Amino acid sequence: MIVHATFSVPLGILADKWIRKRIIAIGVSIWSVATFCTGLVQNFAQLLTARGFVGIGEASYAPSATSLIADNYPRERRARAISIFHLGMFFGGTLGMILSGILGTHLGWRACFFIVAIPGIILAFSALRIKETKHEHHNVEEVNFKNILQLFKTPSYIVTLAAGVMLTFTSSAIISWMTQFFIRYHDYNVDQASITIGLAVLIGGPPGIYTGGHISDYLFTKHKLPRSVSMAFAFLLATPLMYITITTKNETLMLVSLVIATFLMTWYYGPMVALIQDIVPGSLKATAFAFYLFVAHMLGSTPAPALIGRVSDLYNLQTACYLMVATNFMGSVFLFITTKLMLNKLTPSRMRNLRN
Repeated sequence: MIVHATFSVPLGILADKWIRKRIIAIGVSIWSVATFCTGLVQNFAQLLTARGFVGIGEASYAPSATSLIADNYPRERRARAISIFHLGMFFGGTLGMILSGILGTHLGWRACFFIVAIPGIILAFSALRIKETKHEHHNVEEVNFKNILQLFKTPSYIVTLAAGVMLTFTSSAIISWMTQFFIRYHDYNVDQASITIGLAVLIGGPPGIYTGGHISDYLFTKHKLPRSVSMAFAFLLATPLMYITITTKNETLMLVSLVIATFLMTWYYGPMVALIQDIVPGSLKATAFAFYLFVAHMLGSTPAPALIGRVSDLYNLQTACYLMVATNFMGSVFLFITTKLMLNKLTPSRMRNLRN
């Protein structure tokens, strides 16, 4: 995660200055070859190095890909388009977890890395055929230190970064600790907990990802509302559901609240990227998203598992899980602040249209 976050910034800046499909092709090639090499490692140092190169390859992907999508779709449809992009990653990640268990059991763990590397290498060459549209990504002279620094003088961007830190902290903590929570407080075994949580994510996640993009685009197009408003309400509604999930003794209520909370908490996948692209200049879309990834990963998702574990050691895991509820709520608060900051920048005529 540290390697991935660190390399996201220079590779995001490069995506605003160079041909993005080439960056994607090179990045996918690097992480696919590194994945294949992971199956050959003989010690921890080699494993760490191989995984580090996977992080470098992946760091090139999201900023370039989301910038390309933004240039191929009008602003009114961007959140939905990026949501569908994230649906692909969501299903791919889920399929990977399922297949790794099956293949690993029958063929061994090394075979898993050999097998998944092959389609990656093929797709790396396919990426070179992507249409490189440059509606906003054309003035590379604007990608300079002065304009990049200006991003961090933009209040709505800074508050959005803070929201990202809170939300990625929440999601990382859930991924790391929810299985253990089910084991400790509801007497599940590892298989039962993994399957139950996986099903809850599969039921709530994909509809949430698409719904969030659709509603965000609708409010943006029809009512001129910033995309942050739909995310803010979704996380606000998810907060009490998360509290119910970690406090109730009723298993049915726990599972229902988990599914609905997952549905609401996955709304932000597409709208968050589109929101950042709405805030920043068109020539800095990839750069701004790369800095978002860096800040969110370094301050949110990376420390979350250890911090939850530390609080669990000092008190108990249920008490530690209250941190997830708190950061989820704070993410909602920051998104409401972003909404207010962006509405304050509306012209009087747009304000009249909004009131009407």
